[in-house]
Amino acid sequence: MIHRGILTGSGRRKQHATVEMAPLIDMVFILLIFYIVSTSFIQDAGVTVNRPGSRWAQPITARYLPVAITKTGTVHVAGRAISPDETSAIEKALSDQSLRNVVIQADRDVPTFLLLRVMDTCKTAGADTVSIAAIQQ
Repeated sequence: MIHRGILTGSGRRKQHATVEMAPLIDMVFILLIFYIVSTSFIQDAGVTVNRPGSRWAQPITARYLPVAITKTGTVHVAGRAISPDETSAIEKALSDQSLRNVVIQADRDVPTFLLLRVMDTCKTAGADTVSIAAIQQ
């Protein structure tokens, strides 16, 4: 006995290829979370300084608030110029970003008294640690 549908193929059901969206969306979100977590953001004070070199310089892995002191003596926090004694600006930047560490990016020609003045201002503003950025030689 011969089945007509089997020989001619007219009895077959057509199968359509489909893409399930739920697993695809899940995978996209997992990749997005992975990239967000693994991305390191470069923190910048908003100005370029010529940092001094040191053989003992070490990279900082913790999050920090960058404070820059330019060659002309201007102090920059979060892209804004402030006075060296402006505790409130540094305090606000620390609280806005939920940070307790400050890294001062001072130009190599900045006078020591100005660097110490800014360090004192950062400690007064509530910073737990104040470090000075340097280029490793």
